[in-house]
Amino acid sequence: MLAGPITLRSRGSNPAPAIIIMNAEIFIILVLTHFVSDWMMQPTAWGSTKIKNWKTRFLHSIQYSIIFLPVFYFLSISLYWGFYLFITHFIIDSYIPVTFWNKHIRNAINKRKIKKGEPPVFITIVEDQIIHILLLIPLA
Repeated sequence: MLAGPITLRSRGSNPAPAIIIMNAEIFIILVLTHFVSDWMMQPTAWGSTKIKNWKTRFLHSIQYSIIFLPVFYFLSISLYWGFYLFITHFIIDSYIPVTFWNKHIRNAINKRKIKKGEPPVFITIVEDQIIHILLLIPLA
């Protein structure tokens, strides 16, 4: 169960550390919900077709967002954030942000063009998950 806001009197009257602790707990719950929703609840067939098939990506994004709604209610997060998750998840799962990262930013960092088959699929999945998790930060 989440602890309420903690006031750390020994450090003065600044409650900022307590807010960080509370938000970290919320963030961990959101990340765990993300992994359940994006990995465990997603049918295997959707995982391979959602990149090119917008209808499958649409259905997956709806499913992903709906699974978050009870968590939002429990954490007293506005249910409107479900729409935010739907839109961002739909865009991220198109792999446009990952492709942009690899084509423009990774190339600039490495000072070379990425060859066909680079980066490995595992790295692409990790990049995708990092983007998903970063977009959960505003909710915490």
